[in-house]
Amino acid sequence: MFRNQLKAKLNGISSPDTAFGVFIGIPSTQLVEIAGYNGFDVVVIDNEHGMLSAENIEHMVIAAELAGVTPIVRVVNSDPAEILKVMDRGAHGVHVPQVNSKEEAQQVVNAVKYPPAGKRGAAFSMRAARYGTVPVADYLKHANEQSLVCIHIESKEALNNLDDILSVPGIDMAYIGPTDLSVSLGYEGSIDHPEVLKAIDSIQVTAQNHGVKVGIHTKDSRGARSRKEWGADYVCLTVTSLLNQSFSDYIKGAKETTVKN
Repeated sequence: MFRNQLKAKLNGISSPDTAFGVFIGIPSTQLVEIAGYNGFDVVVIDNEHGMLSAENIEHMVIAAELAGVTPIVRVVNSDPAEILKVMDRGAHGVHVPQVNSKEEAQQVVNAVKYPPAGKRGAAFSMRAARYGTVPVADYLKHANEQSLVCIHIESKEALNNLDDILSVPGIDMAYIGPTDLSVSLGYEGSIDHPEVLKAIDSIQVTAQNHGVKVGIHTKDSRGARSRKEWGADYVCLTVTSLLNQSFSDYIKGAKETTVKN
């Protein structure tokens, strides 16, 4: 059965430090492997904005495990049926976007965890339970201990309900989406607007008060370093940001004309 390396790192069990992840919404086991081989802690298999089938997700989870990187799936929403499907495929946890109320947060925990911690439907013929080859009681206990619950805080409504949301037992991380947050607050994608930055800081403080880890999205290594110094437990970016930057740097460098004296 899997060991959630991200959860261990966040809890200071192994190499306590900021964890770094990459969102991949392109159906590619190869990109997952490349991320793992290059030292990322987490691959977030993005089924909210990505174009992934259930089969794609399972294959990308397998690729992540083989490459030594933790596979977390971003689901479409907090629908328990959506969460059940990816957890049964073997995801080590979920990113859930647009969690705006205590009720939604509780629904997410219930969908990820088996009773008594939650209400997840039990089946033992699927990949997560090694197709029924492990003792049921051992599997249930292990799955509840190792699964990670990450909820996105990215709206004005979520900010207003944050204390209630983070009071729900079983939430491991509050993940900040600066772009969505800025739009919801009326600043149209201006993620460096003083009011947006103020809101982000307030999320960090509230999460720390509840003993919940804090993750945040960024777009490049400079932003990642800045957020690490800010105190983020977990920083991610999207694979297309990496690819665009790498492609751009390469082609600009390749076309540069050497000036000869």
